[in-house]
Amino acid sequence: MAQGSPAPSLMSSPPPPPPPPPPLAIGGPSSTMVSLKSLLQGPVKSPECRGTKDLASCPITPVSRSTPSPVDPEAVEVLMNFDPDPADLALSSIPGHETFDPRKHRFSEEELKPQPIMKKARKIQVPDDQKDEKYWNRRYKNNEAAKRSRDARRLKENQITVRAAFLEKENAVLRQEVANIRQELTRYRSILSKYESQHGTL
Repeated sequence: MAQGSPAPSLMSSPPPPPPPPPPLAIGGPSSTMVSLKSLLQGPVKSPECRGTKDLASCPITPVSRSTPSPVDPEAVEVLMNFDPDPADLALSSIPGHETFDPRKHRFSEEELKPQPIMKKARKIQVPDDQKDEKYWNRRYKNNEAAKRSRDARRLKENQITVRAAFLEKENAVLRQEVANIRQELTRYRSILSKYESQHGTL
């Protein structure tokens, strides 16, 4: 080392402090909380566009990714106890086939239409001397067809009765759930109103 040159300093200067983390955007990938009002109103408008009526020109902040996806109503199962009489299920089931399930069975609009009352046709008396083999064969086929028609109609009526009993109970459970949800929603609205009265509109 040459004489007269200054000796290097053994103490180095401290490193600069790290930059502050960027602010979290509502609805961004790192955001885990979203306000109640944003859930009720949907996408959040940017601060410079709040109060304006021209929504088309305003950038929209996406809703939180934790928002649940739409639910298929057919996939919703109502938790309730429904134990129909086994005899009613037997009368509602086709012999030799799967037992009728009132929870899953669906009737078409055509099947649920009221049926008109049919007047019986006037009987025509046939003389005994004309009751030949052709007459008895035709009468036997008519009787069998009439019996099948009555059995099918009675089966459908039994199925509709059991299905209606299930829907009546399910409807009562759902009405109670709706009443509970409305009560809870009123409570949340009250909490939101008190918050906004103290801290301003969200």
